[in-house]
Amino acid sequence: MPRKLLALIVLLPLLAGCWNKMEIEEGAYVLAVGIDEGWSSPYAITVVIAKPRALAGKEGGGGDEPPVLITTVEAPSLAATTTILHGYVGRQVQFHHTQAIFVHERLAREQGLPFFDELARFRQLRETAFLVVTRDRAAQFLRALKPELDNNPAKFIEQLTYHSRTSGTLPAASQLSSVMALLNARYQEPIAYYAALTGEADGADARAPEREAHVVAGELPRRGGPPVEMMGAAVFRGSRMVGVLSGEEVRALLGLQNRFQGAYIAFDDPGEPDQFITLRISRGRPSRIVVERLGEKPAIRAYLTLEAEVVAMPSGIDYARPGKQADLERAIEKHFQETVTRLIEKTQRWGSDVAGFGRHAVAAFPTVQAWEAYDWQNKYAEAEITATVDVSLRRYGLTLAPTHASEEGMRR
Repeated sequence: MPRKLLALIVLLPLLAGCWNKMEIEEGAYVLAVGIDEGWSSPYAITVVIAKPRALAGKEGGGGDEPPVLITTVEAPSLAATTTILHGYVGRQVQFHHTQAIFVHERLAREQGLPFFDELARFRQLRETAFLVVTRDRAAQFLRALKPELDNNPAKFIEQLTYHSRTSGTLPAASQLSSVMALLNARYQEPIAYYAALTGEADGADARAPEREAHVVAGELPRRGGPPVEMMGAAVFRGSRMVGVLSGEEVRALLGLQNRFQGAYIAFDDPGEPDQFITLRISRGRPSRIVVERLGEKPAIRAYLTLEAEVVAMPSGIDYARPGKQADLERAIEKHFQETVTRLIEKTQRWGSDVAGFGRHAVAAFPTVQAWEAYDWQNKYAEAEITATVDVSLRRYGLTLAPTHASEEGMRR
């Protein structure tokens, strides 16, 4: 028999392509993972496994069956959990569809992300999965995750992250790929979504209303709805968490990163401090970062340009008048200037350049070795950073004049 024919006969069984196939009903597909401190092992790992028939709803035959199976095992690594899970789950556990990794805040603060090497190497895990830091234990958070408008709890969390574009109170990116890239780049620190259980889960009363997004997850002034919240951001220095930004501070961060798209805000009426003005704020010209000086004490200036539209001004003051318009623009500028300044002061105190000023400083260094020798991480804490905010009041909604102004307001 010719050698070529013999070789072809030997290779034929390998061409079928189905030798390692797995039927869809044989798999247990993990939608989300929670990582807490363990008791007898380094980590307590919670997995949320989909029940496809239940996720499909009543028409798919699920009825009132819970849409997911939630279970916790103790293991030294994520991949090692499969050995334990296969002892009682009954199907082959797969992480290919994992959408989110939840990490307990205490673990992130005390140990950082020691498991992150595995998250970067594990073939079954997507780089697009996003990282969420939870104030409460991740297992407790995932068990409380029962959305009222969606069967899929992982999809519910994913949809919450979309609000970074509509309200600006969450970071623009918290995917594993972006966190890994920043850990290696050394010119910007990683950031992650921040989540918490509401106080109502323990029967506590809702907080008094806040005037702005000064709050973080777990402090939202509300009653009813799902017992989980996402707002603000977990700030890292390297792989260790060092602090939390409020929703409003995240909005300022997005402005510095040129990623802010728009949001509705309410703040004190400059003419009537007891009243509120509601505005639609959006990005104007692209933000600009200028590195004025390097050396032992770098000097950086940031320029932000915003546009505003009046949504409501109950005081009745006619801010469409030229003089009043300038007053309102200055008040908005002051509001954002104070927020940006507070953001910079907090991140410098933590030594964490999450805004990415280092991205602009690195261009002044000819080699990677020169940049690493400069030690930007420590220089950032001593840098002189000033921000200038410029606001243009473009529109007044569907009317120029106040609609229900008092006689006193109309005289102003």
